[in-house]
Order: sequence, then C-alpha cells, then structure tokens
Amino acid sequence: MRAIRHGLSAAALLAAALAVSACASSSPTPAAADWGQPRFAAWQDSDPAYRFYPGDSIDVTVHSAPELSRVAEIGPDGRVSLPLVGNVMVADKTDYEIANTLADAYARDVLVSPIIEVRRSALGPQNIIVGGEVNAPGLVELTGPVGALEAILMAGGFRNTAARGDVVVLRRQPGGGLMMRTVNLHDALRARQGADNTQIRRHDIIFVPRSTVAEVSVFVEQYVAGILPLDQAFSYAIADTITNN
Repeated sequence: MRAIRHGLSAAALLAAALAVSACASSSPTPAAADWGQPRFAAWQDSDPAYRFYPGDSIDVTVHSAPELSRVAEIGPDGRVSLPLVGNVMVADKTDYEIANTLADAYARDVLVSPIIEVRRSALGPQNIIVGGEVNAPGLVELTGPVGALEAILMAGGFRNTAARGDVVVLRRQPGGGLMMRTVNLHDALRARQGADNTQIRRHDIIFVPRSTVAEVSVFVEQYVAGILPLDQAFSYAIADTITNN
C-alpha cells in the first residue's frame, strides 16, 4: 500500500528489452558457464516487491479528490482506464511506482499536488509454463503456493525419459535478465527431509530435460529468446507452441 504526493521523482521507464542471448552476466551460474550461450544471471532467492500484470485489479484512492477513487482492472495492454486521465500504462510496476505514475498523470492537467494511494484489490491468473519431458506440457495455472515438484505433477508428471535430477527453473529479473537454477527432484519425489523443492512464482518457466541440463540451451533458443518479462499474452503463445510441438 503506497501513498504518493506529486513532486516525488517519477518512476524510471522500463529498461529496453534484450534478447536472451544478450543477457550475459559476469557471474553466471556454474552450470551455465560450462556450455556457453545463452548465459544466465546469478540466481537470487530474494522476494522482490510485487509487480502488477494484466488481469490484476488495483484500488486507486485519490485523497485530494475522492470522487476519482475507484477499483480498476489492468487490461491486456497493461493499462488502466481512469477518469480524466484516460488509459495509463501500469503493468510491470510496483504499487509505489503505479501511485507515482498516476500522480504525475493527474498533476499534468487535472489536479494540483494530487495524493494517490494504490493497493492490491485482486490478482489475475498466476500462470507458469512447464515444458520438456512431462506428460502435459504447456500453461499451468497456480492456485496457491507451489513448489517445482507440484508444478510438474500439475503438468501430468514426469515422462519415463525425464532427467529428474536436472530440472531447470527459469525466471526473469525485474530488469529483464534471465536467471536459471537446476533442481534435483529425486529427493523430493522420495519425500526426503531437506529435499530441494524450489518455490515457483508467477511467469516462471520449468523445463525438464531428457538427459542433460545442456538441453535447456536449445529450449531457450526455440521458445524463450527475446521474450520480455512474461505477461499473459506471451505466456499463452509460448505454452501453445510447446504443447503443439
């Protein structure tokens, strides 16, 4: 929940998108360094501030003009429609950044020193993509906290040819870089204590290779290269391609 008074610095513009092949890092994960491009940014387990996407709804409170307050849904184009300012781009921003953006919009022609507060109202589908050696690859909708193993089971479970010890999780950084980590799910399958069952977040991509983690390079080139932080439209496009190939 954030309240913004106009006059604070505006939120920075989103960084220009780079193809995955350009997302090199000076500190790639050890696995990535062994088999060349694409290279991946170092994995980070920190929980960043929530960023809003199409399908989410926000509660906008205009304290300096309460009649303008309302709940607005973020449309497929990433914009919300608000009185007197029209459509404003808010996708891939935090509540603080959205409040700042809206304060700037109202301050241009409508209000003097507007005070805007933005809160989360409702969330749209929390989708991920599961590909590779699973029985039902494609888009998976999350209904709550899910680990990598649960996500694979929701995609039909492992095929007999799956490399269960080298499951790959791909995740975008806020700046657009692609992170990768491998998860050994052998222990998780046996319910062993201390098993690595990475928690999955919205728009993550899980890839189960056939024999070796190096196959993720081909997967990234075929389906992921050049894709921006995954919004709903891109999620469906990639999932459809994976399912039908």
